[in-house]
Amino acid sequence: MPLKRGKSQKTISTNIKELMKKPSKARAKGVRTLAKRMGITREEAQRRQAVAIALRAAGKPLSKRNK
Repeated sequence: MPLKRGKSQKTISTNIKELMKKPSKARAKGVRTLAKRMGITREEAQRRQAVAIALRAAGKPLSKRNK
């Protein structure tokens, strides 16, 4: 599941959709840990992690409102 390269909104959205599919074992463990620490659902933790990874791949900063 390589992510697409680029900084456009369309590319970032495509990468987020790709990351929201079934995560690998390592990412699934990270999602569970994030959900437990932040007191949020696993789905919300997976969404937040997908957004952070996609923005990082695009070279864009994660805005304060997404944290």
